[in-house]
Formats: sequence, C-alpha cells, structure tokens
Amino acid sequence: MEAMRRFRAMALLCRQAAVRDPERSWKLLAEAEYWEHLAATALAH
Repeated sequence: MEAMRRFRAMALLCRQAAVRDPERSWKLLAEAEYWEHLAATALAH
C-alpha cells in the first residue's frame, strides 16, 4: 500500500507541474498516467 501512495503522489506532482509548464504539459501528463498505472498495478498485487 505504501508503494501505491508514493506512485499516486508522483502522479499528482506531475499534474501540478503540467499546470505550471504548459509547453511540457503533454509529457508531464503522460508521466502522470505512467505513475497511475503503477499504482493500479501495485493495488492489484
């Protein structure tokens, strides 16, 4: 469960950074999706 919380925190940080940096938002939002995927995988195990 701790790993899932860390992954979700990273996703949140990426989303916040995307708001501050519109030029790189596409990359940061993709990275947020990656972290959410890891969180979902951690939850499934």
